[in-house]
Amino acid sequence: MIQSLCTLLPCLCMASSAVAAGSTWRIVVNLGPYSSAEEAAASYREVNWHDADLTDDTVSTEAFAATELRHYLCRMTGAEPKNSAAFAIVDDDAEVSGDAMLVGNTRSNRQVARLARSLDLDEIKEPAGGGFQIRSRPQADGGLVILAGDDRAGTLYAVYTFLDKFGVRWFAPGEVHEEVPHVDQLTIPALSMRETPAFYTRGFWAWEDRASNDFFLWMARNRMNLWTVACRDPASLKRLGMTLTCGGHQHMPRFMNPTHEYPYRQTGFNGNEGKPEDPYPKGEGKGDTDGDGKLTYAEAHPEWFGWQDGQRSFKIKNEFGDNFCTANPSAVAEFTRNLISELAAGDWKWADRIQFFMLDGGRWCTCDKCKALGEPNDRNVLFVHQLRQAIVRARESGVLNRDLSIVFSCYTGYLDPPTRPLPADFDYEHCIAGFYPIRRCFAHAFTSPDCTEFNAIVHGKYEGWFLGPAHRYHGRFFVGEYYNISRNKNLPSGFSQSMAVDIPYYYGTGARHMDYMHVPHANWGTRALTNYQFARMLWNPGLDVNALRDDYFCKRYGDAAEVMRAFYDRLELALCNAKMLKYKLAGGLASQSSKLFPMEHQQYEPTRYEHNNAPSLLESVAEMRACRELIDYALSRDVPDRIRARIREDADLFAYGENTVHFYNHMVLVDRHLRAKRKDLARRELAKAGVYARMLEADTRSTTCASVHANAPNSLEASYAGKAFKRFQERLLRPDSATAGEVKSP
Repeated sequence: MIQSLCTLLPCLCMASSAVAAGSTWRIVVNLGPYSSAEEAAASYREVNWHDADLTDDTVSTEAFAATELRHYLCRMTGAEPKNSAAFAIVDDDAEVSGDAMLVGNTRSNRQVARLARSLDLDEIKEPAGGGFQIRSRPQADGGLVILAGDDRAGTLYAVYTFLDKFGVRWFAPGEVHEEVPHVDQLTIPALSMRETPAFYTRGFWAWEDRASNDFFLWMARNRMNLWTVACRDPASLKRLGMTLTCGGHQHMPRFMNPTHEYPYRQTGFNGNEGKPEDPYPKGEGKGDTDGDGKLTYAEAHPEWFGWQDGQRSFKIKNEFGDNFCTANPSAVAEFTRNLISELAAGDWKWADRIQFFMLDGGRWCTCDKCKALGEPNDRNVLFVHQLRQAIVRARESGVLNRDLSIVFSCYTGYLDPPTRPLPADFDYEHCIAGFYPIRRCFAHAFTSPDCTEFNAIVHGKYEGWFLGPAHRYHGRFFVGEYYNISRNKNLPSGFSQSMAVDIPYYYGTGARHMDYMHVPHANWGTRALTNYQFARMLWNPGLDVNALRDDYFCKRYGDAAEVMRAFYDRLELALCNAKMLKYKLAGGLASQSSKLFPMEHQQYEPTRYEHNNAPSLLESVAEMRACRELIDYALSRDVPDRIRARIREDADLFAYGENTVHFYNHMVLVDRHLRAKRKDLARRELAKAGVYARMLEADTRSTTCASVHANAPNSLEASYAGKAFKRFQERLLRPDSATAGEVKSP
């Protein structure tokens, strides 16, 4: 965590170096064998990112950091970027003379090593981790800035933090969302800073190639470091200091798929003579039972698959189905062999970390041997332990050229803590429990005892894993949040208030890794605050959130800051209960349930209980109306074009949330009038619902830019109530279909 050295030295804060925009400040960095910083930065595709020699890795990243520094200094001062003398980038092979900014640490930059003692530069104790130091000296004593990372990523973060001190901000991907103040004179304050990140892993869980370079630059500039290996240019992300992850619920479909061809020669089956010898004992297979001339895993070894309902189950579809038998040593060996082959030379050869999840909601094998291993959560931990041992063996044999950590999930189906002690040699450093509270609500803090329907239950599981007196897992852990849960389909929900409470709690109880899934890579609108605050709080969960918000609204919205602050706050309140809309209300409309509001968490009209109080649908409608007044007023303000573009993006995404809430409201009223046999009133409400349905159906932009799970073709489909709307139309608007789609009697 930040180590309390982030201070403007009191005795020197007035002794700053004021220089003209066309100054002779130089940027000094190790260029390695290259003739320019641009060439060195572009060498990332030639770097071996997984060998023990970090020299080429460091040259590429730190040269890129130098180009970023120069780019923003030129923008701030108005210096001409094509003028090579403006903030010239030079190699570190000559002693510094004149005003200089040194990029790199004592290992990578010769001039930093030479001057380290005179500037009281701390010794680098950690070889990696993203920490950094910044030192600066007044011009009267020879203007000097040192931007030194504990590793290459730390140096990059030092550059961005230095720019942050001048007011540069990156609120969302793309230049329109950057704030770069203009200065007539570049005033360098006297700085003595040391920062290290609180959370070691800071980023997003993804598994598709779906983001842009603007998004990746936003991540680096806000010191985020986790993305998926499934990207078109993994080397460019390594240059930015990213950890690349693979896996998810894809493991069984990829590595133990019952329909895949068995890769070994098996006695008694003709046509596999060219395959390698079968390393496993003959199992219960009866050969090519479907007669297609191909022997599958299921046909060769049905005993490898889960025992369900009195027989072996080969049920698997995409990420769902029945897990294989993890008590079968041959099945485990084949699974790990296939996984390691993928890590060594397949699509995952760039991966640094495995997100290891079994099938999503998958049933665990019920054979006697599996039952003897314990509950599913016990078996999950044991399987991860075996996988880690296989990775160690692959490293020792030279099959794998790098080490990998494993994040295993504490998730639906095995959210309960282990019931048995973990293996004595369990590798806590490389096997990290990942807690995924998918069933939580955001109308209450994660630890709130008043949320008895959701958070109190999930938090109890969290305590059982990591805090309780009998907890069995004793390592640092990972939290995977749901700030864009898939069923919400990119609604403009805000989480500023919940993050302000939850993230410090996670950190204080031992979490050192955090992400969330389904992040949109563009079109953030008001979600920019969620992602910006998320990044800042993962670096320092103890930051002053009110000060962060003040800075965000002031710099992002200028003269419209206060109206936009009110808009954000009311929008966050309006949608804090959105999961109830998407999961319960939409589901009830689809199933023609007589109870559209089955839980205390959300009723139609304002209702108060002893626990679980949260906005009703009518209260959300009222907040949306207030938001509309505020955003319309903000759009009427005379603000610069870049700020108007930001407000316009906010307004467009807000309209999706606004139309969704109003659509639900009128759909509920249609349902109520029909049940009361007030068809005329039902038709009136259906006409109002139709106005919103048409706008939602025409909106094909708002429900994109996230993962395939969180996207939808249009906003009406994203509501999960489009079919219910059509059913109401059939009943109320077509005389020849008077009985079609009847609402079930209460």
